Amino acid sequence: MIKRWQESGVLSTLKCRRAVSLAGARQCGKTTLAMSLPLSSSRHFTLDDAKIAEVARNDPSGFVNRAAGETLIIDEIQKIPELLNSIKINVDRSDERGQYLFTGSANLYFVKAVTDSLAGRVGRVRLRTLSLGEINGASPDFLAAAFERRFPSRVAGCDKRAAISLATRGGYPETVGMDVRERRGWFAAYLNDLLMKDVRDITEIRKLDTLRDIAEWLLAHSSKFFETSELAAKTGVSKATVENYISTLKAMFLFDEVRPWSKSDYGRIGKRSKFFASDSALVANILGWTDESIYMDGDMSGKLIETWVYQNLASLADLDMDYEISHYRDSLKREIDFIVERSDGAMLGIEVKSGSSFGAEDFKHLKWFAKNLAKGEFTGIVLYAGEDTLRFGEGFYAVPLAALGA
Repeated sequence: MIKRWQESGVLSTLKCRRAVSLAGARQCGKTTLAMSLPLSSSRHFTLDDAKIAEVARNDPSGFVNRAAGETLIIDEIQKIPELLNSIKINVDRSDERGQYLFTGSANLYFVKAVTDSLAGRVGRVRLRTLSLGEINGASPDFLAAAFERRFPSRVAGCDKRAAISLATRGGYPETVGMDVRERRGWFAAYLNDLLMKDVRDITEIRKLDTLRDIAEWLLAHSSKFFETSELAAKTGVSKATVENYISTLKAMFLFDEVRPWSKSDYGRIGKRSKFFASDSALVANILGWTDESIYMDGDMSGKLIETWVYQNLASLADLDMDYEISHYRDSLKREIDFIVERSDGAMLGIEVKSGSSFGAEDFKHLKWFAKNLAKGEFTGIVLYAGEDTLRFGEGFYAVPLAALGA
């Protein structure tokens, strides 16, 4: 079994909070992680089981009763959100740590029936699909090392074709070992179940076909800028409806919003976010892209590899509250794919190249940002499909994509 980086995060949160929410997309490995934790005493129930769900719905207060020292693990709690009120009552009566661990495939702040989010009482941990480092059995060191400007001098095995293969495979544990045909069928069924069944657990959306259209649009525009008014015109619904549907897809952990970097929070107003599929395999497999078609199309390969890089950076940033990921774009079209800012003001600027060719021009915006906007120490990185780490001046490096999982 692949060891998950968030195992230590869940355990440490259980030690300091009365209840813990382990949230993430369906099939990302939440139950497997929860069941593998070395807890001294625990019981486990899944609300995907209709009989268990019926018991929980009929007697929520009895269902969440637990013995002292026991951790009650409840899977897919968004299916019976009324349980949260009973959990609130119990955790208010006892300050014992680690009383409850519940998993969910939806953001509980968005679930329609949630009347109490347990704010202040619950610790929250996000689990993503497998990162390259987890698949490789590596330690989660890339961001910490990058801030120290420590990069492997050479990492072999990730040219453009290999990077595309990794991105189309993605990180859903169930699909990592599948062949192309099996994987494509799995993702088709996965998206259909999410949009036609699971969405009803969190909100009331009647136009499910429109929700699918919006999901596929977002997949096709993963990492790209777009206007919601354009999407509204394409789907024939109002801009407000489009924004509500996008919020639903975010709440189901299918997409993440990366906000623009600015000198201040006020400066973000009016600037556009970028949206990323939470796993690059969703993009390739739902849209029917093949490795060969991606290789031959610069737009496809650029979107896919940037989404895959985001997936890996986010998995690392989730482990440490010190990191925040944003992007940069200004009116003069200076762009940086990712800004990773540490709480002390140090920053990484990361540009993504899907191919092996690059030059000084690829560092132009990074060097401009370092000179004009960086608030602390700035390190500029161009991730590319090659093998060697190369220095392009003090604090600027071309780094192999494979270093993300080395």
